Amino acid sequence: MSTRTGVGQLGAARRLLMTTYGPDGAAVTERRWVIQDGASALGILMPKASSLAGRLRAGSGILIGSAALRARAAFLDEESTVSYRTALIDKYGLTAVVRLARARLRHGPAGTVGVRLVLGAGDRGLMGRAWQPDWSYSVN
Repeated sequence: MSTRTGVGQLGAARRLLMTTYGPDGAAVTERRWVIQDGASALGILMPKASSLAGRLRAGSGILIGSAALRARAAFLDEESTVSYRTALIDKYGLTAVVRLARARLRHGPAGTVGVRLVLGAGDRGLMGRAWQPDWSYSVN
């Protein structure tokens, strides 16, 4: 699946399946509402203090969808986050209005942040460079 086709299909979906990795390397899979942000990116909205935001800030690798497409995350400024909120309302309707109002009450007016997910993060490994044992390594 090409990146452009993948973005179109994933952006049209109701929810986005995202897999990130914790500090211990354990995979954490979540489903988020998604919008399409241009030809090569997707957008999600999340609380700034969420565990997912923490993993993304720490540089966790991201796999998107069941096809396991690699992506990288970029946190947005306030103005772009507002445009993501508007796009979520346009796509999801009254349900999004209610959920965003609830998030505003729970986390405050600036408590959520938009995250742009750019597909095709390259050949970089998810957990850094491939580990190779040196001559002194022993499993015991």
